[in-house]
Amino acid sequence: MASCTTVPGRRHSSRPLGLADLTVMSALSRDYPATLRAVAAMGYTHFGFRLAGYGKSAAPELPPAEKARLVHDAGLAVGVVRYGYGRSFAEQARDAQAIGASIIAYSAAPVFFRGPALGQTTRAAFDAWLPELGTMARIAQDHGLTLAYHNHWWDHAPLEGETPLDLIAAAFSPAQVAFEIDLAWAWVGGVDPLALVTRLGARVVSLHLKDVDPSRGADRMRQLVEPGAGRLDYAALLPRLDRVTDAIGYVEVDTPADGMTAAANASRFLHNVRGDRA
Repeated sequence: MASCTTVPGRRHSSRPLGLADLTVMSALSRDYPATLRAVAAMGYTHFGFRLAGYGKSAAPELPPAEKARLVHDAGLAVGVVRYGYGRSFAEQARDAQAIGASIIAYSAAPVFFRGPALGQTTRAAFDAWLPELGTMARIAQDHGLTLAYHNHWWDHAPLEGETPLDLIAAAFSPAQVAFEIDLAWAWVGGVDPLALVTRLGARVVSLHLKDVDPSRGADRMRQLVEPGAGRLDYAALLPRLDRVTDAIGYVEVDTPADGMTAAANASRFLHNVRGDRA
């Protein structure tokens, strides 16, 4: 079971709690160091961040080494780092190794952005992409990293009878490709998140903790809220997850109205569910 260091004045637990940078991107863009210090004060132990922008036209990012230094200065551990599409995977794997990261996450297969609509592709296109994932897995291994594929709702929709997630699991061994399971996207995709994590077992090396509030409209991205503010019943789900996996959970809210408020609410709620003490 993973553990975290006790810090006076903060909530603490036998279970670490991570925060993904996407939740607080607006605050990070204004003041990266101050945002990280505030995140640590909320009771988070790990911070996960992107290694590069999500496209060649994206705004410049701090170098990974600088991000890692600021994370450590705030008293946080470097968590799962993410491949950003703006630079090559090999370059980013070298960066991840240099900062001491252990897991590099791959957010989404590009074939799901090239179809007639977001999340739509064909079995032939997906099968043709799988060798690219295999190449990334070999590069990750060469740099002492675990490659973790991150699911979205479309990864649970069958392509000629088999889901993308199952096709990846069948094509690669656990040592080659692991999974970062986003509980909310699994739920949106019609899958029981607890059953999915239980079935994948040790292949799950990271979790994304977010919730879904369908009353916020038809746009799936706008439905995403912090844990405890939606339909997933984290009060029941989290203790059960803690019994079946040691994977660290990272709060991630993709489009929050106020990321710092969402992060604070999520930390307070999740620590209370776990019965943590201040």
